[in-house]
Amino acid sequence: MLSYDPNTPARPLGRPVSIDPEAVAALALKMFAERGYEQTSMEDIARHAGVGRKTLYRHFANKAELVWGGMGPVIEASAPLLDAPHTPGSPAQEILAGIQSALIAGVAALPNLAVTRGRLRLIAEHAELMNRSHEFLGAQRKQTCDYLTARGVSDESARYFCAALIGVTFEAWLQWAASDDPDPVSHLRRALGYVIVAEWGPSGETSG
Repeated sequence: MLSYDPNTPARPLGRPVSIDPEAVAALALKMFAERGYEQTSMEDIARHAGVGRKTLYRHFANKAELVWGGMGPVIEASAPLLDAPHTPGSPAQEILAGIQSALIAGVAALPNLAVTRGRLRLIAEHAELMNRSHEFLGAQRKQTCDYLTARGVSDESARYFCAALIGVTFEAWLQWAASDDPDPVSHLRRALGYVIVAEWGPSGETSG
């Protein structure tokens, strides 16, 4: 794990073939806490991580991507569950169970929940980062909408449901990050309970 001590000089630049994105993110979060988010540049992070700027920029185009960069493992872990064999017109409860399983798999895939918590707390504190939530959560939104429409839910209903789901689960992550709870799963389960879907009929429209 990379470490950051503001009282020690930066490491000499290295040119590794690859870097550990989570280790770099953990280092960056420490630097943001010490120096401030706005006052810390990508060049500062590269220097203290001991990597070249080009190496860092190959993984993260900017600081916002570095903070939001933990979404990759979540999307990858959710995909097999959301792409599982299915029958169009599946019951609503079965559909919701699949979404819950995908959410839990995403949590399990995160390599370091302490880094995730630090990222989320930083996002909550900075409007610039919070305002980019729609951009960085877009892949998760599309993944879930595709899952719904493949099971017979209409495009319109899927879009409404996904908008609600992304909103409540993101809020659940933020509330978990602000707490001392070691496990975010209970927060996500409660959040999913607030997404009210009575039933999807054969046409894919909700009814109830």
